[in-house]
Amino acid sequence: MSALNHSKSALGHENGRPQVSFAIACYNAKPYLQAAVQSALDQRDISCEVLIVDDGSSDGSLAEAEEMARRDPRIRVFRTPRNSGPAGARNIALEQMRGDWFAIHDSDDLIDPERARTMIDAANAAGADMVADNLRVFGTSIETHLMYEATPDGEPHWLDLAAYLRNSALFGKSPSPGFLKPMIRAETLNRLAIRYNEELRIGEDDEFALRLLNAGARYLLLPQAMYHYRKHEASISHRLSLDHVMRMMDAERRIRDIVGNEVAQTTAYRRRWIALQRAVAFTRSIEQLKQRRPIGALGTLIRNPGAIPLYTMPLKAVIGRAFRPTSRVASRLCD
Repeated sequence: MSALNHSKSALGHENGRPQVSFAIACYNAKPYLQAAVQSALDQRDISCEVLIVDDGSSDGSLAEAEEMARRDPRIRVFRTPRNSGPAGARNIALEQMRGDWFAIHDSDDLIDPERARTMIDAANAAGADMVADNLRVFGTSIETHLMYEATPDGEPHWLDLAAYLRNSALFGKSPSPGFLKPMIRAETLNRLAIRYNEELRIGEDDEFALRLLNAGARYLLLPQAMYHYRKHEASISHRLSLDHVMRMMDAERRIRDIVGNEVAQTTAYRRRWIALQRAVAFTRSIEQLKQRRPIGALGTLIRNPGAIPLYTMPLKAVIGRAFRPTSRVASRLCD
């Protein structure tokens, strides 16, 4: 294939089409990859395929993936032509998928055997285009906990654009809904012609979900926690940098154009926009300090005083709160 290497073909499923295509973007995840893939293959009462897209791993992940594919024809393995981050890897999976549903599944995480069946049934009953559940955060050095507080009635709820914006401010008090791991109808993705923004190395899931919601996709949240998010040092695979945040700002400018002036003027969106501006100022001041330009850093903070409180948190904690769900603060996403 022109832009990628395909190392294994899959056997046909019933009616020639699996119900779910699990997309696993893989970068140096060898210690966890086999368990992650097996948890997808172990889904009950559905047909599935697992698309592993290696993004330039140097730890033997690709060989591990290819060996798994040799043992199980439901696994297909691809390679990005160059390291392109999760967005580029997932776009390859989107182009290659055969399933009715596209399921995001990180290479170091696990899912319960009943997850896909439960989510598909709920989505079909409600007429949802996207469906996600709560996440259970676990790791060797943390106490297992839910990422989001369960709704009092224990029932599914809709996550609309307004609720998403209210809860997605960068460095907010609670984890962003961008951390959710949705399953999305292939028909919806193809009809709306929405793909990941490959310019983003961080925040790509947030931007992707927001564009889907703005295009009219109906997003259902389930109260169950069937996705297990593994927290470990290597999971913080990116460093918060000025380049990353500036790319996010560029993408957000396009989002502002997409959602329109009426939405952009709402309190929820303004809070999201201001939070991103604050992140730009914070990372710029950090870069200036690294360059031994304290006067420049001071000027940046004077012009953007909202960034100053971020210095009260250790940098590692800031990265974790922004891009990984390390906080135990729970949130009601549907409020």
